[in-house]
Amino acid sequence: MSKKITALILCMILLFAPTSALAAGGGTAISTPEELAAIADDPGGNYYLDADLDMTGVDWAPIAFSGTLDGRGHGIYNLRVTRLGDVTARTVDGNNKPYDTVFAGLFSALNGGTVRNLTLQGVDIEIESAQHCFIGGIAGYIYNATVSSVRVLDARLTLTAACQPEATDPRTSCNAGVGGIAGFGVGTVENCEADVTLVFIDKCAASLRCEQFMGGVLSCGNVKITDTQVKLRGYDECRGYAHNGGFVGMFYVFNPGETARPISRCGIDGAITFFEDNYDRRAYCEAFVGEMLTWTSVTDVTVNFQRNEVFDYSAVLRPEKCAVPTLTETVHTADCHDVGYTEHTCTVCGNTWRDSFVPQAHVPGEWIVSTPATYTESGVRVQLCSLCGKTLREEVIAPHVDGEWVTAVEPGYGQPGLMQLLCADCGAVLAEEPTPALIGADRVTISPAALEMDYKSTAVISWTLEPAEVYQPMVYFTSSDERVVTVEANGTVHAVGRGTAVVTCTSADGFAKAECTVTVKLTVWQWIREYILFGWVLKH
Repeated sequence: MSKKITALILCMILLFAPTSALAAGGGTAISTPEELAAIADDPGGNYYLDADLDMTGVDWAPIAFSGTLDGRGHGIYNLRVTRLGDVTARTVDGNNKPYDTVFAGLFSALNGGTVRNLTLQGVDIEIESAQHCFIGGIAGYIYNATVSSVRVLDARLTLTAACQPEATDPRTSCNAGVGGIAGFGVGTVENCEADVTLVFIDKCAASLRCEQFMGGVLSCGNVKITDTQVKLRGYDECRGYAHNGGFVGMFYVFNPGETARPISRCGIDGAITFFEDNYDRRAYCEAFVGEMLTWTSVTDVTVNFQRNEVFDYSAVLRPEKCAVPTLTETVHTADCHDVGYTEHTCTVCGNTWRDSFVPQAHVPGEWIVSTPATYTESGVRVQLCSLCGKTLREEVIAPHVDGEWVTAVEPGYGQPGLMQLLCADCGAVLAEEPTPALIGADRVTISPAALEMDYKSTAVISWTLEPAEVYQPMVYFTSSDERVVTVEANGTVHAVGRGTAVVTCTSADGFAKAECTVTVKLTVWQWIREYILFGWVLKH
């Protein structure tokens, strides 16, 4: 009794742990297979997928999980599992006989946890075990767990039971099962979809009379199943006691004091092909529940199910009909609406399967703020596919913190500018202020307006700009003929030759200008020197 009380307390702790973690924050983002595997370091935490995950080439180790995993509409593709998880738990058969059991799946065990809004596509679980064993697409074992809005698609789960009596373990039976979503346990499955191929191979010693379970959702246990659709291809080579069902292999309330959980608003489309090589045959195989050991309510269900019992106990019951298949391959490219994959078809027996899945090929667009942040409240921004508009990523925007004012639009002449106050964290515009347009020169006035200068003399042209608030209070001087006059930047004019030139004073912005006509003459002495003395010398 003390062990049962301890187990109950542990399960209650695990059950409520995810709720408090969820309330504490948004959880930990997962965007790579390595980050998914890191869940094992904190299996009671709160997680969400921030991207689709391609598990190709990953040697996945099933995790015992008790937290929350929210797929947020993302998928885990090409998951392959060939080894068991480390956790063991107790399962029972129809006689309530206990077994220490091992498990495999995405999670080995889901204790009081939640998995939601997630797609698993291209799942390949292949386990051979000499121990009591259950496997499932999501988890081999669930206890008071919830699986909601989850799709397990293009999945093949193969369990080979190979229990043998040994001198150190004189076992008298074997307990094993395979379920599309869960192996063994108690919990809730709602609004889910399973498109699965389930294979059970019995290599146990015949004397053990293996207790075998197979179900499109659950192989054995007490699970509430609502609004769930199943496509099932089941193959069962059983040399003990077979319990096969479209939804549940054996429905059983194995915990004292619990009530049977209903099955409602569900559909099954598929078949189970099996044999039961046992002189004490039971051969349970039904559309909903193989064996309803505890009665439960099954309502509002749709059925397209075939029970295919085989009496050739040497038959190999697998999807593959050819030992050496002749295959054709067709590659389907991913787009915004459909995943990509490679389809394999045997041209002899017609067996078809798909693998090498590629997530939908969305094109990331711009980030859009869906819920603006304030100074006191966080906001949310989303990234949409630029082709189809699907939400690809979502991020929390922290409350705003005043940053610096920056120039958003430079002012121009006649055109106001704009300053913006940005959030120091997210860069959002918190405030805006216009800056005045630049003022150009209306008029430049120079003095004098005309100059008569002696050769080699200097003069200064003064200037004023209007209006006084002009943005660039500077002018530039140019000479039309630098053989006559040159002019410095400050307006100093140098007479360097006889003749007439125009000095132009232009405002720095180019909007206004004024001109000064400069006439350079020779003095009497300069005239005598240049034309009489030096001119006579040059002539002679």
